[in-house]
Amino acid sequence: MAEIDRVAVESGAIPERALIENAGRALARHLHEKYPSGRIVVLAGSGHNGADALVAGRTLAAWGRSVGFVQCGSRLPAPRVLAGWDLPIESAEALEHELAAATVAIDGILGTGLQTVPRAPQARIIECANAAQAAVVAADGPSGVDFTTGGVPGAAIRADLTVTFGWPKIGLLRFPARAQVGDLVCVEIGFPPPDPVPGTRAVTASWAAELLGGRPPAGHKGDAGYLAIVGGEPGMAGAVVLAARAAVRSGIGIVRVVSAPENRDILQTSVPEAVFVDWTDAEAVEATLGWADAVAIGPGLGTGSARVALVERVLAAATVPLVVDADGLNALAASASVALRDPAASGRPILLTPHPGEMARLLGSSVAEVREDPPAAARRLADAASVTVLLKGAPTWVARPGGELRATTLVSSAFASGGMGDVLTGVCGAYLGVGLAPADAATAALAVTALAVLRGVDEVGGSAADVPEALVSARRALATLRPGAWPGVPLALPAVPGRGPAEGPN
Repeated sequence: MAEIDRVAVESGAIPERALIENAGRALARHLHEKYPSGRIVVLAGSGHNGADALVAGRTLAAWGRSVGFVQCGSRLPAPRVLAGWDLPIESAEALEHELAAATVAIDGILGTGLQTVPRAPQARIIECANAAQAAVVAADGPSGVDFTTGGVPGAAIRADLTVTFGWPKIGLLRFPARAQVGDLVCVEIGFPPPDPVPGTRAVTASWAAELLGGRPPAGHKGDAGYLAIVGGEPGMAGAVVLAARAAVRSGIGIVRVVSAPENRDILQTSVPEAVFVDWTDAEAVEATLGWADAVAIGPGLGTGSARVALVERVLAAATVPLVVDADGLNALAASASVALRDPAASGRPILLTPHPGEMARLLGSSVAEVREDPPAAARRLADAASVTVLLKGAPTWVARPGGELRATTLVSSAFASGGMGDVLTGVCGAYLGVGLAPADAATAALAVTALAVLRGVDEVGGSAADVPEALVSARRALATLRPGAWPGVPLALPAVPGRGPAEGPN
């Protein structure tokens, strides 16, 4: 974004003053919509975010709102942003008094370039703002967070609303910064088209709805796709039950479950819509792999040489799109004999869905290295294996070979429950089965599953078994969701659920 801003101004496409004006007025509009009454205090630093905050305060004052201004940097931004309005700007000594009188504070203390701990004067201002009763609206991003990495190296604003300009910054979607952002709204302020186009996209409800489309009224189950799910060793039938239920609720036409013979009664009772296939029957397994439009392998699969051999058999026999999860990934990491065939040569797209531990094993690195830079890890595996990678986390990342990256935008602590990955595998498999490419299947599956969790599963005590039933209403809701309250707002994300006030400075 810093480079997009620089090129826009230096090329003459749009004056810097116009960008500041557009940003400040958009900030004022969103603040006024959420907090339509009460006094406002502007905390203006020396940089561009301080200028944006001043324009917002000036605009709100012109609309009749009661607004105070506090200088929070060594100097004020260019005074011309006040457009001739005679607005009294107090020194930092008036900070506590102004905060005590305010209902809302605008955070324009620090800018996007922070890479170190905020210095003492700004750190004290941040701590005072966090301790005050006023709600906080951040200009572009909360002061004190790293907009690129999502790091919070020292004191950082805890915002209730963040209005970010241009495009969402990756750091605002990553933890721990995401917990400081509050509700995140992204606004367009007049930037020309970026060249080159950024390689990362945020997953939204409207995008998922476009990918999924609808089902023709004259369609039948054969048109809705065939999915084979391979997994569920004895004692682990629950994982494959969850995957199959999720696939059915995602709209796949027919599901066949390839599993241990001991699981026949469990599966046919728990998922009566599915057809059971005994994985000890080689002929039946081969016929199922030839019948399917997509294959999902891994939920409850188990480990050991027999399971590795089964994974190898599926990889060799299946020529349709494939999603590999859980113990399927462990088999890939554990045995040199289990290799990912070249998708370009076989005509078979592949989607891998590891969590950080599985990703570390696949890359031969540590979990700490994966968690330090998840986007880089996802891209590395995608390029090395020529597959699409869905790296689970908050956010979850989808990487395609060649560098394109997609990031989820909805998070919930309810995902921290056993079986959620099995549900996601079933949804991904269903969307592969109806013809979506791996990255698009992953994108749509993440959006629908996250929406189902947020709408239908309690944060604490919720179960993965609750999710399949919620998938139907979640998909239906995609078409009715609006990206923001104002026309032209491309992204509006809710605050992280359960975020409470921190004790003391961050």
